[in-house]
Amino acid sequence: MSTVLATAPRSGLQAVADDLERQIAHWLAAATTFLDAEEFASEQAWRAVEGQVGLPLRRHLSVIVRELLDMGRAALALARSAQRDPSELPAAGHAIQQFRRRFSQVEATLDFFGDAVNSRTSPPLRAALQSLDMLAMQSMDPVLARAGLPSIPVLTYLDKGMGASIIRSGIRLWAPGSINPVAAIKIVRHNLYRPTSLFHESGHQVAHVTGWVPSLDRSLGTALSSDRELQDMWRPWASEIAADVFAFLHTGYASITALYDVVGDARTILRWPVGDPHPVGYLRTLLGCAFCRLSFGAGPWDDLETAMRTSFPTDRAEPTVRRLLERSARTLPAIADACLTSPVPALAGRPMTSVIDPSRVAPSALAQLERSAGPGLWVSSHWRRTEGIRIVALAGLRESERPADATSWIERARTWMTAGTAAA
Repeated sequence: MSTVLATAPRSGLQAVADDLERQIAHWLAAATTFLDAEEFASEQAWRAVEGQVGLPLRRHLSVIVRELLDMGRAALALARSAQRDPSELPAAGHAIQQFRRRFSQVEATLDFFGDAVNSRTSPPLRAALQSLDMLAMQSMDPVLARAGLPSIPVLTYLDKGMGASIIRSGIRLWAPGSINPVAAIKIVRHNLYRPTSLFHESGHQVAHVTGWVPSLDRSLGTALSSDRELQDMWRPWASEIAADVFAFLHTGYASITALYDVVGDARTILRWPVGDPHPVGYLRTLLGCAFCRLSFGAGPWDDLETAMRTSFPTDRAEPTVRRLLERSARTLPAIADACLTSPVPALAGRPMTSVIDPSRVAPSALAQLERSAGPGLWVSSHWRRTEGIRIVALAGLRESERPADATSWIERARTWMTAGTAAA
């Protein structure tokens, strides 16, 4: 028993015991509401993610809520025991404090997933996000299957901001002992209908489970072995570069223009913030253009590179950074080659291109898909199932290379995505 409680009069101890029982009754009643998933998202929104994503997610959330309630009932039992035996008061007080903290952690977990599910606020948004769930899984499944790893369910959700993000499957959530059962990918509104960033985020998931990042780190080190400063600059970016490679392999040039629209902020594109895991926006764009050049030869990426260099000359960068930018630019062909050929441990040391062939998203290959499928490409359930990712790549390519027609291509992509999986 604590010193304060040991010296308190009987009436004070009784007041503490009564108050502890009152507290736990409050928190336990509040936690009981967590049993109803509709406290956090509408029934209609939950139905929109049922099946491969919604069912395991709801089962997982149910488990952590029941564990919370078990913890609360144990605290209540201690509080009631302390009514009879004041020596139990410190243990009861500690149990209630622990329960309060766990309540907040579980609430944060439920609130996150509730907000994610509830972002499916209308039939078109539900259809679009269901399409993105499907496309993200399709991007990962061939690699996971080749590596002998299980498929990973995906929950996409809409939020504000400039860039997408992911909470990977398999990581610990806010509630202790709670492991995320799905890859939760945030898609931002301005890129909802040009979702190449989806494959950047699924790339983070794949890179994590296949051990790709440490290998890419070493490949970058080898490519830059003659320049220690550039090694120190580029190697910490390996994780984001791996995700950029994954997006490029799936959507080609469309991923580069979409990336440039995010990083092309005059205030930041030439800056190198200490500790930022992302490459400098200028170099990140140049690297994407180098991927295109290495994989496809000459093309519209050459014009994009010229436009960026003209708009953002490196003499606007801080002098030390400027020197590193210019040296990096001269080394980009070797860096790009190292990224595309880096061995992936879970693929028995073969590169990611051994599973995802970039030639499938070359402009010529996408044009051939467009010709062979005809108008049915944009309405057929067959093409949605079999070529959904390349349809995203094609729409993004056409939007990028035909600025005068960009509005019509954006609308075409929107119509295709909001037709949703119901058409499939």
